Amino acid sequence: MTSAKPERWEELCHDIGLALLLGQKVQFALAHYFGVHQGVRAGWNKSQIEEKIRFFLSKPMGVVVAEIKKSAPLPGALSTDVDTFKTDRNWLVHDFDEESTPYIFKGERIDHYISRMEQISRDAQRIMVELDKIGDDLMKEKGVDPSAIKKIAEDRLKTG
Repeated sequence: MTSAKPERWEELCHDIGLALLLGQKVQFALAHYFGVHQGVRAGWNKSQIEEKIRFFLSKPMGVVVAEIKKSAPLPGALSTDVDTFKTDRNWLVHDFDEESTPYIFKGERIDHYISRMEQISRDAQRIMVELDKIGDDLMKEKGVDPSAIKKIAEDRLKTG
């Protein structure tokens, strides 16, 4: 890279960071979806759920995605979206640097990579919203009011 930063460099760095962070949040949401699903549908207790969530969070995203496909399938369109997201997130984590460095070094393709990061971030947010809706439905199956649970979580966040 030349001594001057390419145009939109800070925006690209921001968008890379956001896409990476949201990728982790999707894995977190998938792990928790699996736990709630198994708690409701398979009768798992809190200890079993927490252990499995810890396991999933210590493994690559593909591990939780494969287990969901096997034991807690998502609706078709969402399942496809999760697969696509996993592919895009894996590209970001494993291939982006090597692919992009020759271009970024010369100040090229910045707009392309910003656009790709923004798409990954939008997809992550959309998937998490859909998982949240499914989680609400699962809680309702157990007679639990999701808004009450969310209020407790919000209060805990405020008090630290």
